[in-house]
Parts: sequence; structure tokens; C-alpha cells
Amino acid sequence: MRSFYSKYKLEIWLFLIALALRAAFFGVGYEHNSGDLIKTIKGDDGYYELSQSIRVGRGFTFDTVPPYKPNPLRPPVWPLLIAGISAFFNSYFAVLVFEIVLGSLIPILGMHVAKKIFPQKAIWFGTGVLLTLEPYGIFLSTVFYTETAFTFLFLLSCLFVAKYFEERNTRNLVWMTVFAALATLVKPTIEYVPVILAALIMWDARKAFSRKVCVHAGVVLVLFTLVISPWLFRNYREFGVLGMSAQPAYNLYMYLAPTVLSIDHHTNYKTELDAFALQPGFDENDITLRTSGYYSSKARDVILDHKKALLTSVATTLVTFFTHDGMLTFMQYAGKTVENKLDKPALTILLESPSRLFEIIGNYVRSGAISIVVVRVLWIINTLCLMVGAFLFLKREKKLPFALYALILIAYFALTTSINGLGVNARFRVPVNAFIFSFALYGFLVLWYGVRSRFLRMRNENV
Repeated sequence: MRSFYSKYKLEIWLFLIALALRAAFFGVGYEHNSGDLIKTIKGDDGYYELSQSIRVGRGFTFDTVPPYKPNPLRPPVWPLLIAGISAFFNSYFAVLVFEIVLGSLIPILGMHVAKKIFPQKAIWFGTGVLLTLEPYGIFLSTVFYTETAFTFLFLLSCLFVAKYFEERNTRNLVWMTVFAALATLVKPTIEYVPVILAALIMWDARKAFSRKVCVHAGVVLVLFTLVISPWLFRNYREFGVLGMSAQPAYNLYMYLAPTVLSIDHHTNYKTELDAFALQPGFDENDITLRTSGYYSSKARDVILDHKKALLTSVATTLVTFFTHDGMLTFMQYAGKTVENKLDKPALTILLESPSRLFEIIGNYVRSGAISIVVVRVLWIINTLCLMVGAFLFLKREKKLPFALYALILIAYFALTTSINGLGVNARFRVPVNAFIFSFALYGFLVLWYGVRSRFLRMRNENV
């Protein structure tokens, strides 16, 4: 035990601190909800409801009365885990404990993933500390959203990707693909990442290309497809289409199209959502894989008619992706009600009326919600350091394939998030926070040592 503690004391302390913070945060929310466990943990994405349907034998559906229509949006792994654990222990509290433990392990995984890129202890340990303390990660460890389970499996896959590029063996290749596939069955965001991985494997071996390299790239694509194939066939049986989820069509129709309309019409998202999507007779449950082509086409027609607004939306989304603080949701969960005075993204308000933005910030400060402003400023600084760190790393350091993969993943998540328009928040960034923090810390340290050395040189010259 003494040897184990000596070897893993950093990991042990990070885990214990993360566990304590997440348990304490749940306790605050639990008290705020007057001891109602389900109200505290279930979230609004329907995973609790799906688990209930699975447990009572209705199948994978949101419906509580016949006919039980198959759910077209949610992938299977997380609802099945919730249902299985809660049925085995006859308690949803067991699922909460499981999720909090997963959430407390994420800082350790993130630290080890960062360590594969940066040998400097200040960077990889700092990444673990930031993941431990980051408020939205704490919040997501206590509610039945997908991000905690997804991020855990995703970072496990990334760890094996790093090991694969170090050792080039089949074992790491298989594990990185299996964990990526399981993560996709929790949240389909990364369903195209295996193509990137296969391309990166071949690119990295471009100077010593061989049959083995082609086989490894092929294994990634084939094994990934095999693992997710039961769900693909389920969707084909239910909807007549091979696909993971109708979520992309749903997001295009329900989020991005109303967003571009609100930009061009100088209105807000809710107004355009009501006018474009929520027309009489429309039922959002009708957006399935079978009808996704129709709804995607209808949304694209609107989006392509507003190209300038689309560019504005994408730019705003990218800024939001990297800088959204998530503190409003964090505080509301804990029982601290803060009125949201932002009817548009802060960047949009800044461009339209800087005085109004400063007035809103002043209201937040006077309401006691100064933490929202502080954390937002910290995320802006973090984003600037990330940009500096990524640029300097590519310019100055050896371009390791895993480091390149990490930067591609950051860009991939940022760009795929743009389909959500004004629906973007801090949730979408959580899976790649480990990479964001590590490159930001690298950029900060390079700038810090550069400024420090310049200051010392100037002081010595003056002496």
C-alpha cells in the first residue's frame, strides 16, 4: 500500500479532491430540491425517462402510453447503464455514485493524456488540477447528461491513441478503437473521428509506408463499424435508415435555422423558432432518421438563403465554444437564482451596443453573481493562451502525431458544435477540456518565461 501510494499519490489526491467537490455540490443541489433525488439528478435530455421505459419493459422510447414509438435521438449505452445499475441496486442513487466516481476519474485521465504531449509537470499536473476544479465538469458529474460517461470513454480512447503512436502495436490499436466506438454509442459526436485516426496513421507513416500501416488503418474503420453496428441495424429496422441518430437533422431544424433567421431579422432565437419550426401541427418527435432528409433539406434551404448570417453564427459559436463559462446553470442547480439578461450572445451584444453589455455586466456584479463575470474572463484568458500555445507548439516543438490529433480534436469539436447555433454552451467543450487546458498552460508558461527573461535582461542592462 505504501508503495502504491508513493507511486500514485498525485492521482489519489486529485481523485479524492474531485470526489469531495462533486459530492458536496450534489449535496447543495439535493438540499435545494428538498431531498428529491430524481429532481436533482435527472436533467432535461430524457435519459432518466428512457431508463424508466427500459426498466418497465416499454423499450427504448420516451412514450409512456401505447404505441411506444422508438426514440430516434438518443444512443443506447448511457440509458442502458442507468437502467442496469438502478435495477441491480434498486436505486438511482447508485447511478449517481457511479457517475460521480467517473467524473472524479476524468481529471486523472486528462492529466495522463496531457502527459503524453507535454513532459513538463507544471502542464500535465496543472491540467489535472483545472479539470478537478472546473465548475461545469463538477455539475455534469451530478446530472444524467451524457458528457461524463462520454468524456471518460473518450479520454480512455485518447490515452490508447497516444500509446499506439508510441508502440505501434495491435493491442493499443484495438483498445483505442473499441473505447472510441463505445463513446460514440454514448454521444455520436465523434462518429467521424475514426476516419481522422485512420488518415493520421497513414500520414504519420508516409516516409515508411507499408502493408502493416494500411492494415492498421483498416482495422480502425472496420472494428469501429462492427462495435456500433448493432445500433445501426436497430435504426435500420425501426426507421429504414442506417445511421446513429436523427440529432444532426434535429439540430439543423430546431437550432441553426432559427439562429440564422434571428441574426438577419434582428430578433431573438425564440421568436424565429416559433415562426419557423414550431408551427401548428408540428411535433418534434416526428424528426426521425426516416424523416431526417426532409427536415435537413428544409433547414438547409433557409440556412443557404442567409449565408452571411450563417458565417456570423459560426463565428459566434466558435467564440462561445471556447469562452462560455456555464456558471449560470452551475449556480441555478445549487439554488442561486440569477436572472439571465443575455437574450443574445455576449459577443453579438458587444458588437451591437457595448454600453448595453457593460450595463448587463454591472447588473451581474450588483446581484452578487460576480463569479459569472470572473469565470467568463478566465475562459477568455484561457482561450488566448490556447491560441498562443497551439501556434508556438506547432512552430517550436516536435510535431508528435498525438499532439496533432489533440489539436485536430479541439477544432473538430468546435466546428461540429456550430450546428447548434445559439444552443451552444459549456457542455460541448467538456470532452476536450483536457487538451484545451494543456495547450493553454503551455502557451501561458512560454509567455511567462519569455516576459520574465526579458524583464531580467532589461534589469541587468540597467544595472
